[in-house]
Amino acid sequence: MTLKIVSWNIWGGQYLTEIIKTLREADADVIGLQEVIQDTDGKNNIAKAIAEELGYNFVFVPNYKVETSRLFKELESKTVEIGNSILSKRKINSFGMHQISDDKKRTVIEAQVTFGKKAVHLFSAHLVHTHQQESADQNQQARNLLELIPAENSILMADVNATPNTDCLKILSGILIDSDPEALAPTWSVYQEGCIVCSSQKIDTRLDYIFTSKDLKSKSFKVFDSKGSDHLPILAEIQI
Repeated sequence: MTLKIVSWNIWGGQYLTEIIKTLREADADVIGLQEVIQDTDGKNNIAKAIAEELGYNFVFVPNYKVETSRLFKELESKTVEIGNSILSKRKINSFGMHQISDDKKRTVIEAQVTFGKKAVHLFSAHLVHTHQQESADQNQQARNLLELIPAENSILMADVNATPNTDCLKILSGILIDSDPEALAPTWSVYQEGCIVCSSQKIDTRLDYIFTSKDLKSKSFKVFDSKGSDHLPILAEIQI
């Protein structure tokens, strides 16, 4: 069986119409989202809006609270919860949240979904942004993440916030298989406002990845062209 897997940091969902359009085109079996937001009372969850529009099941776990004006240029200024989400066309059997660092407030969401006769472990993660610099904190988050991921039937969808030649990627690739080992296509930044410190003028940086456990095989990889976020969505076909 071959699964279509998408990973996308959706930048708060501020361009929701474009996000939905792109994800409808992708027609993935599983979608891992990062930078999903909801109101502090649990209402107006962006992943829920996407799931309802496209007919997916979804799970979401908030990570921390943030002021929208600090990260998102097109949203009204208010305090929201931000976190990771997993959407699936199949029923989600169970899900949970794991802490991968305390001081940097980073968590990963895990969900189990059955495809055929296999229970697949799905993870959506967002590591700390370091402006593409080497980071001990980021490396430790990667190590902590690897401790959570089973050795078989596992897929990680992540905004790693690290480029292919960094120690962080070497740590992850030492245990998991990169679905795009050449990592030739950049995924960031569509908008200069994606980081005012980096102030990227073009899409020239690879930050987003789909990894699998060593028993799974990647058949193809694609980076979508979209204006839905400062990141571009990526899709991998995974044979399970």
